[in-house]
Amino acid sequence: MRVFPLHFLGIFFSFLLTINVSFAGITDKTVQQELKHFLSNQPTASLNMVTTGNDPAVQDRHLLDLYEQHHMQPLWFKQGQLDAKAKALIAALQNAAIDGLNPDDYKVAEILNLGQQGDGTSHIRLDVLLTLALVRYIADMSEGSADPCLLAPDLFASARDKEIDLQQVVNNALQANDIAGFLNNQAPAHSAYQGLRYALARFRQLEKNGGWEHIPSGKTIRPGDSDPRIPLIARRLALTGELANTAYTGQRYDQELTDAITKFQSHHLLEQDGVIGKKTFGALNIPASKLVRQIIINMERWRWLPHRFVGKHLIVNIAEFQLFGTTDEHVDINMPVIVGKVYHKTPVFTGSMRYLEVNPYWNIPDSIAVNEIVPHMQENPDYLQENNIRIFDGWQEDALEVDPASIDWHTVGNKVKGYRLRQEPGPENALGRIKFIFPNKHNVYLHDTPAHHLFLKTKRDFSHGCIRVSRPLELGAYLLADNKKQLSVEQLEELVATKKRKVILLDQSVPVHVLYLTVNASAVNDAVYFYPDIYGRDALLEKALFARIPLSQCRYPQ
Repeated sequence: MRVFPLHFLGIFFSFLLTINVSFAGITDKTVQQELKHFLSNQPTASLNMVTTGNDPAVQDRHLLDLYEQHHMQPLWFKQGQLDAKAKALIAALQNAAIDGLNPDDYKVAEILNLGQQGDGTSHIRLDVLLTLALVRYIADMSEGSADPCLLAPDLFASARDKEIDLQQVVNNALQANDIAGFLNNQAPAHSAYQGLRYALARFRQLEKNGGWEHIPSGKTIRPGDSDPRIPLIARRLALTGELANTAYTGQRYDQELTDAITKFQSHHLLEQDGVIGKKTFGALNIPASKLVRQIIINMERWRWLPHRFVGKHLIVNIAEFQLFGTTDEHVDINMPVIVGKVYHKTPVFTGSMRYLEVNPYWNIPDSIAVNEIVPHMQENPDYLQENNIRIFDGWQEDALEVDPASIDWHTVGNKVKGYRLRQEPGPENALGRIKFIFPNKHNVYLHDTPAHHLFLKTKRDFSHGCIRVSRPLELGAYLLADNKKQLSVEQLEELVATKKRKVILLDQSVPVHVLYLTVNASAVNDAVYFYPDIYGRDALLEKALFARIPLSQCRYPQ
């Protein structure tokens, strides 16, 4: 059974025993006057409580409007006492670390301190602080907590892409019959997110217990070898659960430990050969603290997404090199994919799958024409013919075909962009037998490939940015299963055999989420998978999540 750390709850119950907040002896008129005075004098700055990404001046105006709606009365007190909703809110703020959030961002220590003060001014500050803390908490849970000041817009476009309505958020919370349930429901409902919650608690406990010992580098260890580092390796694997035998002894690398290493390699997207080489040693020595941060980073990414996936969706995880077809989050189909090279990174975005194209043409992008096709033609004048590529004098539908021999390939250079190079359907077509179109500004799509041997690789970043799928006809049949006119794998194969281009529209578009998730954790067992940060995006997001910068350095939209 999974359990969360109890020290958060202990803090809360201790708080309940000591808090004694009351507006006793203060008239309603005085409360109204003091509240209005406080709210009219930059309360967010006074409390140092700006919701990430919001203009403080705008937030102050909304805050004043909110309290005026409530007749300038405290929102978190009943009959002069801090009410049950306030206490449930404080408990949620104290437990924010369960979701990888920082309770300090919600001024929990100051809330507890103000709760123990006896003067009305402190209690007014407490009421407003609770309101602002609620708004920031829901904003963080709904859209992520990373400061957009520190996010590269082209990489993290979905973070903080809409503004939280302060008044609506607070009123919804106050009107909720079960505010604790209301606050809990702000978290993503995905089972993958719940799995990360469990993994975070588990790896935090490992970190608190001291993590694991560093294993010295040295020669590669193969099954059957003897090595003095074997006891260290066994203890390391026992801590994270790959090795069940916690009393492992001896220096021989036997079958039991080989099986544990193979399992560990599968958890870190390493080649599962049972050989303890440089990459496996590197993964074994990643500190627990770094893995904790990696989990938190990926919880943040889930908060940027719609918090529920209803109906059919396609999910591509770039870092995992996998595609998943899901219905109401149940995985129906999954397969290996190939993603962009480091210098041709596959972007992160969401689109809608609209149609499939059997026996597609490949209109060769300008960058490939300039940097690859032209050099090939300089070396081999028959390259276009050998690769079934035709050239036209423009991008219009009626553009005339051009004889490649009429072009001086040694001087054409960037002028080749004025031509349209098109690879015809066939077994060598770079897009393979079928492509899947979800229109987007990146001009990225899913497609087949003639280079299926690349799917045997563990790390599969070989494309120019588009996503190559390993079982395209199976994916096509899956997408068309909801069409009035369904097509099976066999029927798609018959269409491929015609060698004629055919566009097949989907009756209903299917959302496609191209994600970059470097941790995946099960919600039903202890399996946690860590994937390589192939594009270095974890490091960028880590800075935005954990850096603390002065508000004056942020420039919020007006």
